[in-house]
Amino acid sequence: MLKRNRLAEGVGLVAGVAALAMGGVAVGLELERRVISKRIDRNTEDEVAELFSLHTPKIPVTTPDGVVLHAEVEPGRATDLTVVFVHGYALNMDCWHFQRLHLRGKVRQVFYDQRSHGRSGRSAPDHCRLPQLADDLAQVLDEVVGDGPVVLVGHSMGGMTIMRLAQTRPEWFGSRIRGVALFHTAAGEMADHSPIKAIPGRAFARIAEPLMASLNRIPELVERSRRAGSDLGYVVTRRMAFGSEVPPSYVEFVSEMLAQTPLEVVSDFYPAFNQLDEYAALKTISKLPSLVLGGEEDMITPVDHTARIMEQMPNAEARRLKDCGHLGMIEHHAVFDQALDDLLVRVRDRLD
Repeated sequence: MLKRNRLAEGVGLVAGVAALAMGGVAVGLELERRVISKRIDRNTEDEVAELFSLHTPKIPVTTPDGVVLHAEVEPGRATDLTVVFVHGYALNMDCWHFQRLHLRGKVRQVFYDQRSHGRSGRSAPDHCRLPQLADDLAQVLDEVVGDGPVVLVGHSMGGMTIMRLAQTRPEWFGSRIRGVALFHTAAGEMADHSPIKAIPGRAFARIAEPLMASLNRIPELVERSRRAGSDLGYVVTRRMAFGSEVPPSYVEFVSEMLAQTPLEVVSDFYPAFNQLDEYAALKTISKLPSLVLGGEEDMITPVDHTARIMEQMPNAEARRLKDCGHLGMIEHHAVFDQALDDLLVRVRDRLD
């Protein structure tokens, strides 16, 4: 039993929680020292289910390597532009629930699950890299969005995907793409970051990959342990995702998204972030109306990364939010919704 408990803790570290890095990057965290002596009070299942409820019919997008991406379109009264949302690692399109609800019926919105995430098909591991994610986004723009003007909104790994697209297709930024929002993301130096204060970043990266590889060899036991450790997962998710007290339903919502992401997917994507260098994209993006938001309590992509992006995008509307963790678009959704409204106004002011 002791061995199983230790395994459950390891699984909680790698698969259940720190999958939040880059929107959820994989491994490691800082557990608060607390004893879980009873089940944590939760809101009703109906409240959590409501957070997963906003969906429209699937639009399949089949990539050249055969992965079928799951995309959805929310029609809106305003047809002058389309807002495309790109989620982070280990999450799915449901993470945009509050923004989707806020803009529903007002403006055309496009959502899709990144490869190997959510309702999209599984990818070969060697395609789980930012260049491929940027190609996927380009294909969604071509096949689902069409030729009209676009605002791109990315969280964490989704923001990195947008930055990579700006490097591979810079001619789209200013012509086809008219505005960009980057939430809780980084343009580089992720290999130097560790969510565990006692472990240096590069040492953390060396530990994480072999640990995930080992756990991948016992997938059935891992999944059983993840389910058994639900209370621990709840505590860790709240600690890692949020910087303030939030309703229990928000924590359950995020926990469920993480639980839906297989550990193999976490492992497939993890090496990509050690190679992250997207600073060259910021010059291209900064020519557009843009928005940069980061959280002072973000343990996954610390606010220092937001500051570095802000330095190279001086014309962007930029904010560092207090009492805000990695998932500010859930935790402080009213602030993020208003910031998006303001961005759309600025974009429309510059439409030809």
